[in-house]
Amino acid sequence: MWDWLKSPKTSAIRQEPNNQPIETNKMKSSKDKVIVITGMSGSGRKNTAKQLSLLLGIPYVYPYTTRTIRPQERNGEHYHFISDGEFQAMLERKDFFQTVHLERGNYGISEFELFRALELRNAAIVVVNHDGVQAFRQKFGDAAIRIFLYVTKDDIRLRLEREAVPSGIVEEYLGNYTEQVIYKKESEYLLQNLDSDTTLLKIKEFLQDKI
Repeated sequence: MWDWLKSPKTSAIRQEPNNQPIETNKMKSSKDKVIVITGMSGSGRKNTAKQLSLLLGIPYVYPYTTRTIRPQERNGEHYHFISDGEFQAMLERKDFFQTVHLERGNYGISEFELFRALELRNAAIVVVNHDGVQAFRQKFGDAAIRIFLYVTKDDIRLRLEREAVPSGIVEEYLGNYTEQVIYKKESEYLLQNLDSDTTLLKIKEFLQDKI
Protein backbone atom coordinates (compact mmCIF):
# COMPACT_ATOMS: atom_id res chain seq x y z
CA MET A 1 0.00 0.00 0.00
CA TRP A 2 2.77 2.43 0.95
CA ASP A 3 5.00 1.81 -2.09
CA TRP A 4 6.95 5.02 -1.55
CA LEU A 5 8.29 3.59 1.71
CA LYS A 6 9.89 0.65 -0.09
CA SER A 7 13.33 0.82 -1.61
CA PRO A 8 16.02 -1.21 -3.50
CA LYS A 9 18.84 -11.05 28.49
CA THR A 10 15.09 -11.03 31.46
CA SER A 11 12.69 -12.69 34.46
CA ALA A 12 9.44 -14.45 33.67
CA ILE A 13 6.55 -12.08 33.10
CA ARG A 14 3.62 -11.90 35.47
CA GLN A 15 0.38 -13.03 33.85
CA GLU A 16 -2.12 -10.19 33.86
CA PRO A 17 -5.65 -11.11 35.03
CA ASN A 18 -7.76 -12.47 32.17
CA ASN A 19 -5.01 -11.46 29.70
CA GLN A 20 -6.35 -7.91 29.76
CA PRO A 21 -4.19 -5.11 28.32
CA ILE A 22 -3.07 -2.38 30.68
CA GLU A 23 -3.05 1.32 29.92
CA THR A 24 -0.19 2.68 32.02
CA ASN A 25 -0.13 6.39 31.16
CA LYS A 26 -2.15 9.19 29.62
CA MET A 27 -1.07 10.69 26.31
CA LYS A 28 -0.67 14.37 25.47
CA SER A 29 -1.99 15.58 22.16
CA SER A 30 0.51 16.47 19.41
CA LYS A 31 0.34 16.98 15.68
CA ASP A 32 2.63 14.15 14.60
CA LYS A 33 2.37 10.73 16.24
CA VAL A 34 4.72 7.77 15.99
CA ILE A 35 3.18 4.43 17.00
CA VAL A 36 6.14 2.49 18.35
CA ILE A 37 5.53 -1.26 18.41
CA THR A 38 8.02 -2.93 20.74
CA GLY A 39 8.14 -5.95 23.00
CA MET A 40 9.34 -9.53 22.86
CA SER A 41 11.21 -10.85 19.84
CA GLY A 42 8.89 -13.45 18.33
CA SER A 43 5.71 -11.85 19.72
CA GLY A 44 4.35 -10.89 16.27
CA ARG A 45 5.42 -7.24 16.32
CA LYS A 46 6.07 -6.85 12.58
CA ASN A 47 2.88 -8.64 11.49
CA THR A 48 0.88 -6.52 13.91
CA ALA A 49 2.49 -3.34 12.59
CA LYS A 50 1.76 -4.19 8.95
CA GLN A 51 -1.85 -5.15 9.68
CA LEU A 52 -2.33 -2.03 11.81
CA SER A 53 -1.01 0.06 8.93
CA LEU A 54 -3.71 -1.34 6.63
CA LEU A 55 -6.43 -1.03 9.27
CA LEU A 56 -5.70 2.61 10.18
CA GLY A 57 -4.27 3.88 6.90
CA ILE A 58 -1.01 4.88 8.63
CA PRO A 59 2.31 4.11 6.91
CA TYR A 60 4.52 1.40 8.39
CA VAL A 61 8.19 2.34 8.03
CA TYR A 62 10.03 -0.85 7.10
CA PRO A 63 13.43 -1.26 8.83
CA TYR A 64 16.66 -1.87 6.94
CA THR A 65 18.76 -4.84 8.03
CA THR A 66 21.94 -6.68 7.15
CA ARG A 67 20.82 -9.96 8.70
CA THR A 68 20.30 -13.05 6.57
CA ILE A 69 16.92 -13.30 4.89
CA ARG A 70 14.84 -16.28 6.10
CA PRO A 71 13.03 -18.82 3.89
CA GLN A 72 9.55 -17.26 4.21
CA GLU A 73 10.69 -13.63 4.00
CA ARG A 74 10.73 -11.31 1.00
CA ASN A 75 12.70 -8.13 0.52
CA GLY A 76 10.47 -5.06 0.91
CA GLU A 77 7.70 -7.05 2.62
CA HIS A 78 9.47 -7.90 5.86
CA TYR A 79 12.56 -5.69 5.81
CA HIS A 80 14.75 -3.85 3.36
CA PHE A 81 17.54 -6.45 3.21
CA ILE A 82 20.86 -4.80 2.37
CA SER A 83 24.55 -5.65 2.54
CA ASP A 84 26.98 -4.55 5.27
CA GLY A 85 28.54 -2.17 2.76
CA GLU A 86 25.19 -0.59 1.86
CA PHE A 87 24.35 -0.19 5.54
CA GLN A 88 27.70 1.44 6.24
CA ALA A 89 27.20 3.84 3.32
CA MET A 90 23.80 4.85 4.70
CA LEU A 91 25.38 5.41 8.10
CA GLU A 92 28.04 7.65 6.60
CA ARG A 93 25.37 9.67 4.78
CA LYS A 94 23.45 9.97 8.08
CA ASP A 95 20.41 8.36 6.43
CA PHE A 96 19.21 6.63 9.59
CA PHE A 97 17.01 8.08 12.30
CA GLN A 98 17.94 5.18 14.59
CA THR A 99 20.15 2.08 14.37
CA VAL A 100 20.98 -0.91 16.52
CA HIS A 101 23.52 -3.71 16.23
CA LEU A 102 22.39 -7.19 17.29
CA GLU A 103 24.13 -10.56 17.08
CA ARG A 104 22.40 -11.40 13.81
CA GLY A 105 23.02 -8.06 12.06
CA ASN A 106 22.47 -4.32 11.94
CA TYR A 107 19.04 -2.68 11.84
CA GLY A 108 18.02 0.88 11.04
CA ILE A 109 15.01 3.14 10.44
CA SER A 110 15.39 5.56 7.52
CA GLU A 111 14.98 9.18 8.60
CA PHE A 112 13.69 10.16 5.14
CA GLU A 113 11.04 7.43 5.10
CA LEU A 114 9.97 8.21 8.67
CA PHE A 115 9.44 11.92 8.04
CA ARG A 116 7.85 11.26 4.66
CA ALA A 117 5.24 9.16 6.47
CA LEU A 118 4.64 11.96 8.96
CA GLU A 119 4.20 14.46 6.14
CA LEU A 120 1.66 12.19 4.44
CA ARG A 121 -0.48 11.19 7.40
CA ASN A 122 0.92 13.03 10.46
CA ALA A 123 1.54 9.55 11.84
CA ALA A 124 3.83 6.57 11.30
CA ILE A 125 4.23 3.04 12.64
CA VAL A 126 7.64 1.57 13.50
CA VAL A 127 8.89 -1.64 15.11
CA VAL A 128 11.99 -1.30 17.30
CA ASN A 129 13.63 -2.82 20.36
CA HIS A 130 14.14 -0.99 23.66
CA ASP A 131 17.09 1.06 22.38
CA GLY A 132 14.97 2.23 19.45
CA VAL A 133 12.12 3.15 21.78
CA GLN A 134 14.48 5.43 23.69
CA ALA A 135 15.53 7.22 20.47
CA PHE A 136 11.90 7.87 19.48
CA ARG A 137 10.95 9.11 22.94
CA GLN A 138 13.94 11.44 22.98
CA LYS A 139 12.91 13.00 19.65
CA PHE A 140 9.10 12.92 19.86
CA GLY A 141 8.41 12.80 23.59
CA ASP A 142 4.85 11.75 24.45
CA ALA A 143 3.99 11.78 20.73
CA ALA A 144 5.90 8.49 20.49
CA ILE A 145 3.16 6.10 21.62
CA ARG A 146 4.73 2.90 22.96
CA ILE A 147 2.84 -0.37 22.55
CA PHE A 148 4.49 -3.43 24.09
CA LEU A 149 3.48 -6.88 22.80
CA TYR A 150 4.37 -9.96 24.77
CA VAL A 151 3.75 -13.71 24.68
CA THR A 152 5.01 -16.73 26.60
CA LYS A 153 8.25 -18.54 25.81
CA ASP A 154 6.22 -21.48 24.49
CA ASP A 155 4.36 -19.14 22.11
CA ILE A 156 7.65 -17.76 20.81
CA ARG A 157 9.07 -21.21 20.17
CA LEU A 158 5.93 -22.39 18.37
CA ARG A 159 5.67 -19.28 16.17
CA LEU A 160 9.30 -19.36 15.13
CA GLU A 161 9.28 -23.08 14.43
CA ARG A 162 6.15 -22.62 12.26
CA GLU A 163 8.08 -20.01 10.27
CA ALA A 164 11.03 -22.41 9.84
CA VAL A 165 13.36 -20.08 11.71
CA PRO A 166 16.75 -21.75 12.35
CA SER A 167 17.05 -23.34 15.80
CA GLY A 168 19.97 -21.10 16.76
CA ILE A 169 17.82 -17.99 16.30
CA VAL A 170 14.96 -19.58 18.26
CA GLU A 171 17.32 -20.16 21.17
CA GLU A 172 18.66 -16.62 20.87
CA TYR A 173 15.12 -15.19 21.13
CA LEU A 174 14.35 -17.37 24.13
CA GLY A 175 17.66 -16.47 25.74
CA ASN A 176 16.83 -12.76 25.40
CA TYR A 177 13.35 -13.18 26.87
CA THR A 178 14.13 -12.09 30.42
CA GLU A 179 16.20 -9.12 29.27
CA GLN A 180 13.40 -7.82 27.05
CA VAL A 181 10.42 -8.35 29.32
CA ILE A 182 11.68 -6.03 32.06
CA TYR A 183 10.83 -3.03 29.84
CA LYS A 184 7.17 -3.83 29.36
CA LYS A 185 5.79 -1.41 31.94
CA GLU A 186 7.65 1.53 30.41
CA SER A 187 5.10 1.55 27.58
CA GLU A 188 1.74 3.29 27.41
CA TYR A 189 -0.03 0.07 26.44
CA LEU A 190 0.70 -3.56 27.26
CA LEU A 191 -0.95 -6.37 25.36
CA GLN A 192 -0.50 -10.12 25.33
CA ASN A 193 -0.68 -11.00 21.65
CA LEU A 194 -2.70 -14.21 21.76
CA ASP A 195 -4.82 -13.60 18.67
CA SER A 196 -3.92 -11.17 15.88
CA ASP A 197 -7.49 -10.00 15.17
CA THR A 198 -8.19 -9.31 18.84
CA THR A 199 -4.85 -7.55 19.22
CA LEU A 200 -5.58 -5.23 16.29
CA LEU A 201 -9.02 -4.31 17.58
CA LYS A 202 -7.69 -3.55 21.06
CA ILE A 203 -4.87 -1.38 19.68
CA LYS A 204 -7.32 0.46 17.42
CA GLU A 205 -9.57 1.16 20.41
CA PHE A 206 -6.61 2.38 22.47
CA LEU A 207 -5.44 4.73 19.70
CA GLN A 208 -8.81 6.16 18.68
CA ASP A 209 -8.46 9.38 20.73
CA LYS A 210 -4.68 9.67 20.31
CA ILE A 211 -4.13 9.96 16.54
